[in-house]
Amino acid sequence: MKRDIEQGSIQLSLTDIVRLAIEFTETHGGCDTPRGQAYLVFLFGQMDSLNKIVFDKAMEAMSAHLEKVPEEVYATLSIIMTRYAMHEINLVDNVASLLRTGLELGGEPLERLLGMVEPILFAAVARFLAVAELVSNTPSSELQRTVASIEQVISHYMYEEGRALTAIKFYMDMILSGTPQLIVGDSDDGKEATEDNSGHT
Repeated sequence: MKRDIEQGSIQLSLTDIVRLAIEFTETHGGCDTPRGQAYLVFLFGQMDSLNKIVFDKAMEAMSAHLEKVPEEVYATLSIIMTRYAMHEINLVDNVASLLRTGLELGGEPLERLLGMVEPILFAAVARFLAVAELVSNTPSSELQRTVASIEQVISHYMYEEGRALTAIKFYMDMILSGTPQLIVGDSDDGKEATEDNSGHT
């Protein structure tokens, strides 16, 4: 994350974060979570909690620089972090809505949907929390120099997450319309891509 902001070159994709998480759990072990319907109840509860966490972390990042930077820099930072937080909250709400629709399908379609949306949601929120932590810990004297790069990087992150959510909604529409053999995977740039059995993206 710090490298992306310092270099102005976006490299930390959602796919990268999921891969890092998998590597971590392979080394340290995963979480002991419920299974089946109990897991979905647990997951919905976690998503409800995420929205408050996201908003609180955005506020913390902004308050760390209150009255320590010029007003125009603080105003820019406030717009950036508020917009990013609302984007993440909207993402959480959209994923929750998709999963509630998926509950009506049940079985393998629900499992596939869960297997797509959960890693994306985890990666997106983890990335947001990392940005908020980085902004909070950046010395106020350096923030003026980096705020434009922070805005650029965050805009790219939101764009990538929006593309991924659009692809998943497309997948969901195909399930509901009865289109067979839909395959969902990662494109070369880490964005979610959907493809039917004729090979058309």
